[in-house]
Formats: sequence, structure tokens, C-alpha cells
Amino acid sequence: MLRLLLATAIGWVIGRERKIHAGSCGGSRTMALICLSSCFLAVFSKELLASGYTFDFSRFMAYLLPAIGFLGMSIVNKHDEKIDGLTTSATLLVLLPIGFAIGVGYYFYGIITSIIVYFILESKYILHKGENDV
Repeated sequence: MLRLLLATAIGWVIGRERKIHAGSCGGSRTMALICLSSCFLAVFSKELLASGYTFDFSRFMAYLLPAIGFLGMSIVNKHDEKIDGLTTSATLLVLLPIGFAIGVGYYFYGIITSIIVYFILESKYILHKGENDV
């Protein structure tokens, strides 16, 4: 239960950053659901393995990455010479393994990666603060 809540909270915080600063269509709910779903699949996979089912656990991630890539590409748009949505698409891609890491119990890696992602997203606004102010 803690894993699912933690993954959802991380996805929501990162999605909130995207919505506030970028006005992105991939906001807090989208990011929270992606992180939650990958965490759930990891937790569920571990439970299946523990109860005797045999399957290749590593294939889950291999199948999820193209699926999230497809979703991410639907966010990318080109307007004249400007491309929008690329950072949000990359954010979707990184949330998948974050949720998966938390789901299999690697809290430290999931949380540290989330902090790094958040600071990368915020760096644009921290480093360029006041440049456009007249």
C-alpha cells in the first residue's frame, strides 16, 4: 500500500510542476496515474512470483517502455518552427521506471531519481528567472 501511495505522490508532484510551469497537457493526474500503474504492475508481478507463477519478470519493463513512448509521442506537437511537449514526453518516460523501482522496493532509487527529475524540470525557471522581466 505504501509503495502505491508513494509512487502516486511522486507522479502527482512532478505532474504538478509540468502543469504549473509548462501548461502541459500531461499534468498531475496523468503523471500520477502513469507512476501508479507502473508501480502496481511491479508489485503485482512480485506477488505473482511469490505465489508460484513463473514468467520473465524483466519483460514487463520491456513491454511498458514502447507503450509509454507511444503515449509520450501523442503529446509532442510542432507549431511553425517550435516543438512543444518534448519535455513532458520525456517526463512520462522517466516516471515509468520510477514507479517500477518503488514497486519492487527500491525506494531510495525511486525517490532520488524523482528529486533529480524535479530539479531538472525546475532548473529552467530557476536559471532563467528575471531574464524576460523588463
